[in-house]
Amino acid sequence: MSELSLETILDQNPNIYSAVVVMSKRARQITDQQKLLIDQDKTAIPVPEAKESEDFDEVEIDREALLKEHRKLPKPTRVAIEEMLQKKIRYETTVPDQAG
Repeated sequence: MSELSLETILDQNPNIYSAVVVMSKRARQITDQQKLLIDQDKTAIPVPEAKESEDFDEVEIDREALLKEHRKLPKPTRVAIEEMLQKKIRYETTVPDQAG
């Protein structure tokens, strides 16, 4: 991953506020995609059958935490920033008409 600084973002977009809005929207999209992957993985893991002889009847497993630990998904904000710096994100800003 490349080094991140405010100047590198400002080189591509002089309006830092619009850049932050675009990156935050992209990070939200990435988060939603990662949640879908985790949900798919949760349904793929078989649930063990309860046995009468086990002493651990009330042990709950946090499957989502285990899956996140296992997959090591990248942080959505970092991915969005990298995509912005690599010019993989396209966006337009529109200016409202001032005619009254």
